[in-house]
Amino acid sequence: MLNRFSKSVVSALFALALIFGVSAYAQNASEHKVSFFLDGKVGNEVVKKGTYTVVIPEAEQGTVEIKMGKKVVTAQFTKKQNTAEADADKLTYQQNEDGTRSVATITPRGRKYTLVLQENGTSVAKGEK
Repeated sequence: MLNRFSKSVVSALFALALIFGVSAYAQNASEHKVSFFLDGKVGNEVVKKGTYTVVIPEAEQGTVEIKMGKKVVTAQFTKKQNTAEADADKLTYQQNEDGTRSVATITPRGRKYTLVLQENGTSVAKGEK
C-alpha cells in the first residue's frame, strides 16, 4: 500500500512540475500565426505554403518552433530589431544549390523584429521533445 501511495505522490509531483514548467515556458515565449507564402526548407524539413503557429522565445537568440500538424520544426535564430512594426507577415528565402528554397528570415505581423534563421533546423513529432 505504501508503495502504491508513493508512486501516486511521485506521479502527482511530476505532473505539477510539468504544468509549472510549461507555464514558465509560456511566460517566456509568445505564439504567433504566421503565413508562409512559398514552400521553403527549415533545416531538412520543407514548410509548405500555409499558416502555422510559430512559438518565439522572448530572447535575442534561441530556438523558434514552427508547429506543422504532428511535427514541430525548430531552428536557431538571432533577433534583429526593426524601427517599425511589420504591417504583414514577411519572410525572405534563399535559393539553394539544389534548386530548393530555404527560409532565411521571419518577421511576424505587428512585431518590431525579424528572426534571422540559421540553416540547421530540426523536426520532431509532438511528444518526442
